[in-house]
Amino acid sequence: MRVKVRPLNCTGCALCELACGFHWDEAFSLISSSVLLYRAEEKKDYMGVIIKTEEDLFLGRPEGTAEMKLGEIQKQGAGGGASAKPILIRQTCDLCKSAGVEPQCVEICPHDALYLE
Repeated sequence: MRVKVRPLNCTGCALCELACGFHWDEAFSLISSSVLLYRAEEKKDYMGVIIKTEEDLFLGRPEGTAEMKLGEIQKQGAGGGASAKPILIRQTCDLCKSAGVEPQCVEICPHDALYLE
């Protein structure tokens, strides 16, 4: 089971990123969040979501979803440019099991852009 993304439902509100950061730091800090919103530098309307897991990065982009091994996102330029680099130093998603609750990113998303599968 993992958190997946319906990219066309995402509005970029960043509630998922805040909820995840709070899970890890007990503060509204984005740097440790396993969820990362990114926008392409050349296309202001291009926005996606990356979720870091132990095995890979799950990308939700306007053209669809993909799974990439850690480190590949920078090589292939998945639409995130430099803003995608911080994902490599972030926590990996544990589905909020360490807190004993349902994944907070999924619970808080007002547009059902994130879901478990």
